[in-house]
Amino acid sequence: MTVPASAKNRRTSDSAGPSSKKARLETSSSGGAGLTLPSGSQRASYREAYDTSSPYKYAAIGGLISEDLLESVVEESRTYGIRGEPDSLPGWGWEEKQTDIYSIQQTPDLSSLHPDHLPDTTLEQLPALTKLKDALYSEEFRGFVREITGCGPLSGQKTDGSVGLYTKGSHLLLHDDSISTRLVSYILYLPNSSPTAPGSSHVPLEPSKSGAFVKGWDPVWGGALELFPVESGEDVGLPGVKSVKRVDVKWGQIVFFEVQPGRSYHAVEEVVIGDGRQRLGVSGWFHRPIEGEEGYKPLDTTKAAQDLSSLAQIASAPTNPFTPYDTEPPVGLRPSDIATLAPFLAPSYLTTSTLEKLNGQFVAASEIVLHNFLHPDLAAQLKAEVSAQDSADLTPAGLIPPQGMGEGSGWTIQGPASKQRYLSLDPSSSTSSTPILARLQKELFPSSAFRAWLAVVSDLAPMSRRLECRRFRRGLDYTLAAGEERSGEAKLDVWLGATWWADVKPGSDEEEQLLDDGGWECYLGSPEEGEDPAVFQSKHARKAEGDDAEADPVEPELAASSVKPPTTAAPTAPEKSEAKSGPSISMNGQELEFDPDQFSPSDFDTDSDAADSDDGPLLTHPVGFNKLMIVLRDPGVMRFTKYLSAAARGSRWDVGGEWEVGAIEEEDGDDEDGDAEERQ
Repeated sequence: MTVPASAKNRRTSDSAGPSSKKARLETSSSGGAGLTLPSGSQRASYREAYDTSSPYKYAAIGGLISEDLLESVVEESRTYGIRGEPDSLPGWGWEEKQTDIYSIQQTPDLSSLHPDHLPDTTLEQLPALTKLKDALYSEEFRGFVREITGCGPLSGQKTDGSVGLYTKGSHLLLHDDSISTRLVSYILYLPNSSPTAPGSSHVPLEPSKSGAFVKGWDPVWGGALELFPVESGEDVGLPGVKSVKRVDVKWGQIVFFEVQPGRSYHAVEEVVIGDGRQRLGVSGWFHRPIEGEEGYKPLDTTKAAQDLSSLAQIASAPTNPFTPYDTEPPVGLRPSDIATLAPFLAPSYLTTSTLEKLNGQFVAASEIVLHNFLHPDLAAQLKAEVSAQDSADLTPAGLIPPQGMGEGSGWTIQGPASKQRYLSLDPSSSTSSTPILARLQKELFPSSAFRAWLAVVSDLAPMSRRLECRRFRRGLDYTLAAGEERSGEAKLDVWLGATWWADVKPGSDEEEQLLDDGGWECYLGSPEEGEDPAVFQSKHARKAEGDDAEADPVEPELAASSVKPPTTAAPTAPEKSEAKSGPSISMNGQELEFDPDQFSPSDFDTDSDAADSDDGPLLTHPVGFNKLMIVLRDPGVMRFTKYLSAAARGSRWDVGGEWEVGAIEEEDGDDEDGDAEERQ
């Protein structure tokens, strides 16, 4: 076996809690259970460190579980396979899961490690993991956790956890773990690498006894646990937009803390290393005792509902108000409107034939993407501007940047981080470092001329708007799923992509590769009544949960169906003439002309497999440059911008917003041709 130089002659030391002390443990060994718990004064030291930690109380302790057991769990994990594949363990294996909040590989719940749920042939292959589960939920270990945290009785029967695997690109965004009867969250770190992987210059790595892998983790590889404060400084409330504590990944260390709704905010930093590195861990929760266990108390559902209602009011994200127009809706584009728009829009987007085609496509599909939207001269200036700004600000690709990167010159961080994090340009700023973007935000989109153009394209009357210029920094920024109430009104979303490094040919391999870095826009159907809007669950998953919940219990927060990134599928083109290739639309029996540079076949793919499937998104759009996306969003439909990976070439830039719209009232007696002429 070849061992990296940094893995040799490792000086061993016991892990400590949040304090910097590294004292040798007084231990009371529980060899049969695989536990090596501290005793005497060491427990008091851990309790003191827990009580004085911030931004909320947590413990980070190593050496509590035997090395032999931990190494056996890692070696077993390499036999799992992909769940459902022929080479996987029956009923077990890794499942790749991706939603707005996370991207991770995960096993089924640890509670399924029982003959009632898994075949004997599978359980026989998982003795170490079964032993670890029993150790974690044993009376002895629960007593230790209770003593350190002061949390009260914990259930030994309700098991809630899984094995999680973070590899390059994996992440988990901010949340507080407050679901059901959870009392304490925990994560046991088992980071490992191939023995042939390059060593680390920052931390010593240690080979396992079998030589099958190397133990340890370098903090520069990402994957740290980030803890966030309550922004107001109160006991509960909105989280701050920046973490204030970073708990690095260490072999054999377990981190645990009490679940506090509206307070125990945390996230897992993106893993930015490949080379066969695995941020492996066993994570889960200890719950309140269930009926029949010592310490059981019936849950006061009335009080719980009141607490949730109060927390929802505290944690509701503020939104910018809509700005109403001070004139009546336009009835068409006037010559003065075209003159106003001419310096901004590509000339073909101001011709009658193109506008008719756009109107027909949008009315039929309620969404459209317009390529090469800006005037070529303006587009070139915009591309140079945002590229230069990224060059000035960004740290090298593949590293997590500082949390305050890009702030200043009119750009401020928008939160709360429980719903979103990105930079927004203050339209009143006179010192913007991005004047072209500022001009689009202040001159083009709020203008009466653009309002008239939008009315012609959409057949809707824009009544008010809410505009924003955004920058999503790689390795930091995102928005989580949110939308209007089902009883609300439809909104018109209009966003111009300004991401310089995404200026690629539509439908090309280069566009396909962009999807790997995140930053894509996603629309999802409204959740079923009683579901958490932040958790996406397919109809198939809901059916399985109802029909066979006992057979395959899954941790609630990570039971969500995967939200797949958009893929370039074969387009379903609208009607077309046999004499021509490419997309086209017929109106009143005549095929309309259009500039082929403004469209791609994928823009007319309104009947995609993703939209028709029960568990897929309604609509997805990859990051792009000089593309205008227009979407009519129905009440209840949710949308989000996927976290932008640290591996992306630069920031994700866009400008636009959403419009409140009404129906255009047409005079009685007008025929179709007259209506079309009036709109133009």
